Amino acid sequence: MARSKGEITEITAGGIVFCGDKVLVLRNHKGGWVFPKGHVELGESHEQAALREVLEESGVHATIVDQAGTSTFHFYSYLDRAVHRKIVYWFEMETADTVVSVNRELQGGAFVAPADALRLLSFANDVGNLKAVLERRAGHVRSGSER
Repeated sequence: MARSKGEITEITAGGIVFCGDKVLVLRNHKGGWVFPKGHVELGESHEQAALREVLEESGVHATIVDQAGTSTFHFYSYLDRAVHRKIVYWFEMETADTVVSVNRELQGGAFVAPADALRLLSFANDVGNLKAVLERRAGHVRSGSER
């Protein structure tokens, strides 16, 4: 975390995880539907953090297949009386694991059809990132150079 002019910047990473044609969504402690993500630890790459967070939060072993964009949002914390800017580095992932086993910080999780995920997801950033990944997976948009 970095602090500048009353703002704390948090760097996090997460995964948009597919099992076949379904995508992983998790229900957080507030009842919102999200993708797995968390803080990047000291000495850890964004990719390593994303894979670790997916495993810790869902019990799913995944592999990264591509980058999936970034999200930035702000929130105010009454605990430290500061504005936090959270930057999330997202990665498209795949897994063969079909069982989701969430940790105690979450209420539940499941692999669902992408259309259901788009309806369930609680944050516009997550919806936008999923739509972009789905378009790319359908072959409409390629990341990086043409193959």
